[in-house]
Amino acid sequence: MSRFKFLLEALKNFKEVGTVTRSGKALCRKITSFITKEDKYVLELGAGDGAITVSILKNMHPEGKLLCFEINPNMVEVLLLIDDPRLIVINDSAEKMEKYMREHDIISFDGIVSAIPYIVLPKELANKIITLCKNNLKMNKFYLQVHYAKTKLSLYTKAFGNIETFWVLLNVPPAYVFKCVKRD
Repeated sequence: MSRFKFLLEALKNFKEVGTVTRSGKALCRKITSFITKEDKYVLELGAGDGAITVSILKNMHPEGKLLCFEINPNMVEVLLLIDDPRLIVINDSAEKMEKYMREHDIISFDGIVSAIPYIVLPKELANKIITLCKNNLKMNKFYLQVHYAKTKLSLYTKAFGNIETFWVLLNVPPAYVFKCVKRD
């Protein structure tokens, strides 16, 4: 999807998209620097047009599964063009992840990448999704969250108890990547 088409979609549906431009190469590199060939089952929430998705697929296990949630139907159409048998695109809310995990024989995830714009979600829904992520993440594995401000740090601290913050200055707009590791 071109940057212009992404901008138009974002302006029409900002609460779904959460940003006005697609993720840049620097942000994709930072996110996927944590993903290795050992990560067989990965969950992506708020995949947008697949900029980060493609990078995840390049780094993850060659026989793995990437469960990819996106609620915007126009973005889903773009995601479906990615030709990789490991990619499972789901046009549904992340709060239903366990249903799709059962359907695809996934017990837990080696990593979770999220670009969900929690800032526009109701607090209860945001807490529910974060709790589901933690509950379905393997011990000592990572949850990564893309944000454009530090306003929701307490959401991740409450769930995981730890946050490592990375600032990606070369993204437009500059972005934060919050990394949390499941310890209990």
